[in-house]
Amino acid sequence: MVFFGRLLRQTLANQRRRRKTHTLESARTIGILFDATEENDRREVLELAHTLEEKRRKKVRLLGFVDNKHPLGQTQFPQFTQKELHWNGKPKSEAVAVFVADPVDLLLCLNKSEVPWINWAAAASLAAMKIGTATRAPHDLDMILETPAEKGISYFVKQLDVYLDKIVPSTHEPASTL
Repeated sequence: MVFFGRLLRQTLANQRRRRKTHTLESARTIGILFDATEENDRREVLELAHTLEEKRRKKVRLLGFVDNKHPLGQTQFPQFTQKELHWNGKPKSEAVAVFVADPVDLLLCLNKSEVPWINWAAAASLAAMKIGTATRAPHDLDMILETPAEKGISYFVKQLDVYLDKIVPSTHEPASTL
């Protein structure tokens, strides 16, 4: 984990993304990065993605991590597993490379179990605005929603709606990071 911690800090230090404040209404593309190990979490994320696509007319991209050596088989989302990690913990999956290179407007990082590989993918993402759950690892999330783990993803999404509705996107450019 020492090598992974160094990798995560390097990824964050070298990150050059254009930050911009978004709400669920202003974002045209939304990326959802999540732990796909549990069936219930997969179902809730797919339901969220369907709602965003159908009711809000958003383009949604998904990436799930399966905490297993073998993938789940055919799923409705790209996935990566433990077997697709370099010796230092960096994901080497093509699905991860495509996901992090895509500059979505809003990234939702649903990582209640604090899976390190999900943290790395969130840090490497070029998303304009990143929102996620509280984590002890270094990150560059723009907004953190601390919700009880037992409440699930649906509760996180309800809280997300509440807080993002209070944001009024500005026409001013954000200050550069220090």
